[in-house]
Amino acid sequence: MGNANSRAEGSSLEEGTASIITSSRKAINDNGSQMICGTSSDIADIERISEGITNLEMAKAYTPPTSPVKPLVHYIFLVHGWLGNDLEMSYLAESFQRSIARRSDVANSGIADEEPDVKRLRRSNSEGQQRVDLQNIVPKAEDMEMEKIDKKPEIIVHSVKCNVGKTHDGIRKGGWRLANEITEFIRTDVRKRCSSYNTLQQGKNDSEDEAANETINSKHATFSLVGNSLGGLYSRYAISLIPYQVQISVQNSSPSTQINLHPNIFCTTATPHLGVSRHTYLPIPRFAESIIGTGLGETGRDLFRLNSDTNLVGAVGGAVGGGIRRLRSFRRNAVDENNNNSEKYGSECEQECIIRNMCLDERYLYPLRNFRQRVAYANAYGTDFQVPTQTAAFLCEDSDVCHTLITHRDRKEIHIESEKSRNNGEQNELENDRSFIEDSGNGECPSFVVAILRTDQQPWSSPSSSGSDSPSSELLKMSQALDALGWKKVFIDVRNRIPVPGITMPAWLRSSWRCLDDLIKDLTHRPYRSEDQNIGENGGTSMDTRNEGECVLTSKDLARSTTIAETLHFPLGHTVMVANSKSETYSKLNSQGRPVMDKLSEDMIREVLMFE
Repeated sequence: MGNANSRAEGSSLEEGTASIITSSRKAINDNGSQMICGTSSDIADIERISEGITNLEMAKAYTPPTSPVKPLVHYIFLVHGWLGNDLEMSYLAESFQRSIARRSDVANSGIADEEPDVKRLRRSNSEGQQRVDLQNIVPKAEDMEMEKIDKKPEIIVHSVKCNVGKTHDGIRKGGWRLANEITEFIRTDVRKRCSSYNTLQQGKNDSEDEAANETINSKHATFSLVGNSLGGLYSRYAISLIPYQVQISVQNSSPSTQINLHPNIFCTTATPHLGVSRHTYLPIPRFAESIIGTGLGETGRDLFRLNSDTNLVGAVGGAVGGGIRRLRSFRRNAVDENNNNSEKYGSECEQECIIRNMCLDERYLYPLRNFRQRVAYANAYGTDFQVPTQTAAFLCEDSDVCHTLITHRDRKEIHIESEKSRNNGEQNELENDRSFIEDSGNGECPSFVVAILRTDQQPWSSPSSSGSDSPSSELLKMSQALDALGWKKVFIDVRNRIPVPGITMPAWLRSSWRCLDDLIKDLTHRPYRSEDQNIGENGGTSMDTRNEGECVLTSKDLARSTTIAETLHFPLGHTVMVANSKSETYSKLNSQGRPVMDKLSEDMIREVLMFE
């Protein structure tokens, strides 16, 4: 729906809710930059990073809870992309609301439900921090036991605003601002909850106060992120800065409250994980990449990985003369407002390739590995001009990393008959796979989902890279390092949802490779043969390495098959898939992508609530 309808829907929700809580967390200075409100101790966790202290040690030390914990709240942060705003993913936010409301209705009706009991969803909007309680009837807090409140974790969805109008100044600065907003948002929200708790405890006897202090001084919360396009790269950088333990001071409370933050779900939609160099919609020479990247400011230099190729940039500057110098001047002027903070990012800001670092450096891989689940959505069949499939799903034509098929649109589910022989950890992973693919409870794969596959998490080993690596070799290492973390990759086909009709591709333009749909159909109908059977039938020269019932494709297979199509479509999939609604025009143009976001919200809410 359009933004006008969205606002109308929001108004109707507000009128029907029992309580609306408003607050103001941040101030905006004259230049539009974010100023975090709070004491110096409130932002110490982020500020210490500027002194050279990273979050790596905490990331390495983090372990999931060994016993069940009841989070106080689940946070989901929506991160927009290049030239976006906090309305960009507004349809997804509304879809989250509806998903939670449906579960709330089921819980209130008394129908048995295996999902955790979640009563409320609060959403931050662009007018400060207004939150809407979606439960039809919410008893007043004064009439409820605080212990009961604690047993009903909320899901709070927040569309970040710190990078609105600032997506030109590079991944580092955008990631830094994002980490600040996330951390301070959680601080402020938890501080209010604890303050409300203290108010409710007034008038109780000392023993009750002592028990209350034991409960309030240590809280658990989870955080998840959905990063769209450039927002996925901002998110990968930001999680390397977000602390896992946050101390807050609450009025009339001593000692301070410790918030234990648990990484939950990390999801990206059409994010250029490998950058866009060598991954443009139409192949262009490196010389042209340098011109385009330089003209797009620091973010363009990051995406085209120009910081690792300064000699080429210099050659381009000399070749095109004053034109490129004017582009550089424009870029310097555009980021001038942030120059006073440049010391925070260190010398790597100008000298190192941040895309490569985030794929190969443990500072960025460990925090990403700590998330309970990692999901990447990618447009298939040449429908995404800005972020083609290979970089969105970090595929490489030289990589043999195995991707196991979970489901595809011609079959409800891949059942693995040898599951009983697997260890408990692998069994749990398979159960999570099945829960992820369920659609509206019936287990069917929607027609717009070509396939969902997974890569298995590998034992940690620090990726190696040398300055002498060729571009192809470096991309291979980057792809393999990300795959080793363990991902679910969702390949989306929006060809029938693009508002411009496609045309049939002439036979002489078609590739000899098979498209992913046909490749999967062929593999899933191939009869399973054990190792002994293969040896007998093929004279010992062939071996089927699949487990019984499994369909496995390599990164190489996917890189080739996801670019094959028999029709040509205008490549608008980048905004259609996420139902981009940053303006009224965009909302109407991309409305056909809403079912994709509805599926994402249903799947993600289910997974978020599985945290224990």
